[in-house]
Amino acid sequence: MSKINYKKLLLKKNKEPISCLTAYSKPLANILDGNVDLILVGDSLGTSLYGMKNTRSVSLQMMKNHGKAVVTNTKKSMTIIDMPYKTYRNKKEALKNALDILTYTKADFIKIETDIKNIDIVKHLSKNKVKVVSHIGITPQKFSDFSKIKSVGKNLDESKSLIKLAKKLEEAGSKFIVLECIEMNTAKKITNKLSIPTIGIGASKYCDGQVLVIDDIINLDSSSHKPKFIKTYTDIEGNIINAVKNFTKDVKSKKFPSKKYSY
Repeated sequence: MSKINYKKLLLKKNKEPISCLTAYSKPLANILDGNVDLILVGDSLGTSLYGMKNTRSVSLQMMKNHGKAVVTNTKKSMTIIDMPYKTYRNKKEALKNALDILTYTKADFIKIETDIKNIDIVKHLSKNKVKVVSHIGITPQKFSDFSKIKSVGKNLDESKSLIKLAKKLEEAGSKFIVLECIEMNTAKKITNKLSIPTIGIGASKYCDGQVLVIDDIINLDSSSHKPKFIKTYTDIEGNIINAVKNFTKDVKSKKFPSKKYSY
């Protein structure tokens, strides 16, 4: 894969789906780079890496540190970094923190969870040359308990409101819009009405792209809550458990380290 840019991703709309996965570290950035179009440094690192109950305790410094680790080791894919909870409550705060993240990490985009109340923040960031990815539907920062998350856009009123919101966010300057847990027909209508790409997570094949958390698709932690939209492609947890058990067995029996692994 050659170096991706925004113009190339725009051209994919209605032609070739965009792929996006999360990464929080150098090894995963190296693996994903060039194998997906977009790499998201998501605030999901709070639950995936730090064992938090939700994403609300993720700090700006955490996002900056993990963001820099990923961006530094990404040469082909484009990068997005989440702005954490309570870091974009008004225009001034949002711009200050967005520029802080982008200056420190050199990422391509920041992502914020959006509703009708912060369209003006998206517009303000865009006017100041900050490339914004908006996120609508289910927005996890509003939830303290992820098990209570359900899909939206099932009834006519919800559907109309989401379509209207998405259009306003496009007009405000959003580069992409993430649709999370939105009913498939509503997601399809939103995608068809926008000239910018939609990236779905639990929002059907009708979006212009798909994003998932890397830990979920590789089954790194089987104890974590798995929403309906998760598809597991391999069992890394099982592979690690087998490797650890074999290592312990070799240590206990003094098979390791053998002469081959000694100086």
